[in-house]
Amino acid sequence: MHRAPSIGFFSVLALVTAIGARAQIALPKESPFMPAPGAAAVDQPANDTFELKGFSSTGKTILVCVYDSQAKRSHWIAVDSTVEGIKVVAFDPAKEEATITVGGQKKTLRMRKPSVAAGTNNPGADAAGFASPATAPTVTQGIPQRPPAPGSIAQQEVEARMLVSDLLEIGIQQRKAYEEAQKKADQEKAAGKKN
Repeated sequence: MHRAPSIGFFSVLALVTAIGARAQIALPKESPFMPAPGAAAVDQPANDTFELKGFSSTGKTILVCVYDSQAKRSHWIAVDSTVEGIKVVAFDPAKEEATITVGGQKKTLRMRKPSVAAGTNNPGADAAGFASPATAPTVTQGIPQRPPAPGSIAQQEVEARMLVSDLLEIGIQQRKAYEEAQKKADQEKAAGKKN
């Protein structure tokens, strides 16, 4: 038995087509996250295959993150160490600058500085796919607000923010305790060598 297509099928098809057409019209032409046209990165030459992506200092050891854009791999390398043919000769944390040697060539890498391009957004324009609120929210500064109802989304958001804050604080305390223990161990080791 052959069944004829239903009206529901055609209405869903029409809805999907309308949404697709609206989404294509509402997309911005340029990404706000890309540098402005004509703006060039001045930190490093465009043809350089190595980039300084970060650094970490623990005690006396400084690790430098060097990214190989051709191999699409990054390496954490200690100063005066070599990993896969990349040797970190020196690092200046004040300038955020590392000197490396690769294949017998000495290169100086700098951390990229963040740059903010002038925005092309219209302040009154809505984001694609979102409707603006009918009325502006009222600001009530100085008037104490009732706490959110237990179990509400607002209460869960407050608790989540407090949890993240507590976890960050605990992590900072653990890091300080670890660094102090490392310094104490180094001092005891140095005192043991003197005796």
